[in-house]
Amino acid sequence: MVLPIDNPSKSYWIEAAESELRNYRSTPDLPTETDVVIVGSGYTGAATAYWIHKFTAQNGTTPRICMLESRDICGGATGRNGGQLRPHAYSRYPPWSSRFGPDGALELIKHEMAHLPAFEELLAEEGIAEEVCFKLGETFDAAMSEEAWARLKDAYELMKKDHGENGDVIRDCRLIEDPAAAEEFTQMRGCLGAVVHPSGQIWPYKFIHALLRIVLQTGHLNLQSHTPAIHVSDRDGNGWITVQTPRGDIRTKTVMHATNRWVPHLLSAFENLIFPGLATLAAIRAPEGFIKRTGAQHWDGVVNNYHLQLPPPYNTIIVGGAKQLLVHNPQSWIRSDREDKLIPGVSEFYQSWPKSDIVGWEGDDPAELGKEVGVGGCWTGVASSSIDGFPFVGAIPDRQGHFVAAGYTGHGMPRILLSAAHIAPLILNSLGVAYTTPDLVKPYPALPRPFEVTRDRIEVLQKVDADARFEESVREVEESVGKVFCNTERCGLKSAEM
Repeated sequence: MVLPIDNPSKSYWIEAAESELRNYRSTPDLPTETDVVIVGSGYTGAATAYWIHKFTAQNGTTPRICMLESRDICGGATGRNGGQLRPHAYSRYPPWSSRFGPDGALELIKHEMAHLPAFEELLAEEGIAEEVCFKLGETFDAAMSEEAWARLKDAYELMKKDHGENGDVIRDCRLIEDPAAAEEFTQMRGCLGAVVHPSGQIWPYKFIHALLRIVLQTGHLNLQSHTPAIHVSDRDGNGWITVQTPRGDIRTKTVMHATNRWVPHLLSAFENLIFPGLATLAAIRAPEGFIKRTGAQHWDGVVNNYHLQLPPPYNTIIVGGAKQLLVHNPQSWIRSDREDKLIPGVSEFYQSWPKSDIVGWEGDDPAELGKEVGVGGCWTGVASSSIDGFPFVGAIPDRQGHFVAAGYTGHGMPRILLSAAHIAPLILNSLGVAYTTPDLVKPYPALPRPFEVTRDRIEVLQKVDADARFEESVREVEESVGKVFCNTERCGLKSAEM
């Protein structure tokens, strides 16, 4: 049995938000009976509860929901990673079109792109856009090597070739081919070229807590922190599922498994399908508005950094990646969920990043962190990876009343909101509850077919050699170790300390 670690490193996203819901319990005791148990209080769990509310509010049929969280509310991946609402507008087009054809690849991309207007409309309707630091704009992929520029440009050109320069999505992307112009636009020192496309940013932890507050106010959600689910049964002959916790059992008619990396803890069928990986991040103090737009730096297919800057009064740059350093010890992060550990050298790497990589940085070197290292200045978080690269979303085959959305492969922000909108009516149909599809959902695309949970997909993937995939991932990382950009003073010397 694998549960999240009790004492994770402290995340700036969580510590700076200072939410009253952090250790919230709706009632001193657990309810003994409910209609829906949602296991997990992160993005997936909160979005599912929100959509259940929105689908049923007009009909007055909202079911009873109990949400269980093993640690503090939204203390997992959503409260530790993310922030960039950054769709794969073009960059994954080559592998996706190879697997699913040009139209199948575009289906996946359009589902991600739809999250930009979906977020904008939801946040406007609820009046919480400013609260959650939401902003739409442009982002960039900055090529920091010829290898990266060839890969990024080829992806853009292939999508344009298949769909035309005025095709869906690709018409909203553009190249900056002049190095001087690319460096000026991206603010990334030494950038050789860039691909620009629409994107957004948000404070994920604040967003989830806002959604939960909205649903709590309806009186239909019982939220329970520090209450891990340790076992879930099948439906019995009377239609009840029993969820066991250290604080007592709950009878429910349906269960939504929304724990991402930890789904295999309760669903053994996913043990060979979803795996952890450790992300590292830091918060850096910066002048207001210094970073003009979100972005990512790329050196090859493994080595990258990504960043955004929060608005006033925070003004903090959140930066992640550090792969130039981490490639020297892949076992420290691949298939690891030790989010209680800070990988040696990472905080120093991030503190040297502004002076090394940002044009016009006039701040300290090393840069000042937004908080001290142990209280939110630098931290780790667990992301999940799916063995076929796509999440599992839908009703679980042969487990009546059980639903899942998990395995987002470190890319949940532009996938989960509308995936949860797909799940909510499935749960309501299972309960036999009347509902009305909300206007917020109607304009957006259906769930992409590669996300669907089917018996065939599960059975095929269970036969994949997961250990061989792990070794392949390690080899891919090790190919970067000898490259010059992974052996600078900032990273190669640090690697010797690990």
